Amino acid sequence: MIAGPGRLVTLRAGLGMLLVLTLGAAGVAAQTPGQPVTLAFATLDSGSAWYIYGATMAELLRRALPPGSNIDVKPRAGGVGNPLLVAKNETPLGLGFTVTNRWAYEGKEAYSARQDNLRALVGGLDTYYLVAVATRKLGIASVREIRDKKLPVKVYTQPVGALGEFAGRQLLRAAGMSYNDIKAWGGSTAHVGYNIIVDAFRDGRADILFAVVTPKHPSVSEIVASVDVTFLGLDPESARAMVPLGYTPATMPPETFKGQAAPVSTVGFPTVLITNKELPEPIAYTVTKTILEAKDALVRGHAGLAGFDPTTAWQPEKVGIPLHPGAERAYREKGWMK
Repeated sequence: MIAGPGRLVTLRAGLGMLLVLTLGAAGVAAQTPGQPVTLAFATLDSGSAWYIYGATMAELLRRALPPGSNIDVKPRAGGVGNPLLVAKNETPLGLGFTVTNRWAYEGKEAYSARQDNLRALVGGLDTYYLVAVATRKLGIASVREIRDKKLPVKVYTQPVGALGEFAGRQLLRAAGMSYNDIKAWGGSTAHVGYNIIVDAFRDGRADILFAVVTPKHPSVSEIVASVDVTFLGLDPESARAMVPLGYTPATMPPETFKGQAAPVSTVGFPTVLITNKELPEPIAYTVTKTILEAKDALVRGHAGLAGFDPTTAWQPEKVGIPLHPGAERAYREKGWMK
């Protein structure tokens, strides 16, 4: 059962293959056939879609792992932080983005060193968009207007380590400003969990949220339902500045969120289930095969996974980094990867 944020998600028995080790936060602990498997799984805070993804996947994996197996679904550290946790084998499983996976693997942007032991299991799980959600009373139509008008806006993002925060900084830079500029104009910045962000919008303490969101994102849906907001698109100049960083131009369709009448021009990228080279091939194979065969259950867990196409989940543009050999075997057995 799922006990809550950061606690253990206990996986009971299923008809699983014999696995070859027990993994903890530090990696391999034993190599006895039939022993339970314990995997730490890095997601994001408990108000996020990623935490729900992780909990849903954990429940699915109980049918493929031996009795007594455990998955510790951790509410951290987001699109930027998770690749580091996985690369260090602090969490053998994690959720990342194609764009941050590539940065980590190559040691650029948010990363000072190459994390080239990262490997992908399942890509293209969803589509995330970089958005700026602004209160309508702010009266702006683009992020660039903040700079042009030197507005003292109260900016919120997820904690440092989440791609939403890092991408927000990149977007501000593309529009010709920084956190320091916003503070100099009398504004403020806060980098907190979604439960605090939602309350800040409801209480009138937030003007704008920079975030990466999947369709029907639960916390952003709460904001939209309780506050009159608008989604700011990227002006052409800002969008062009984001593409060399690895982002892909994308359009968030109308009614992605309730009351969003117009499409939003922005950038997008998918979520990827990642691991590292130290994860043994049998476990990587079993985890991958289980997720590939469970789309209906995934969608029941979170509607943001509705666009997941298992047949293309191996493609380079869907993962951003090399596949783990165990995952590659799962795709080849399906006939999806030649």
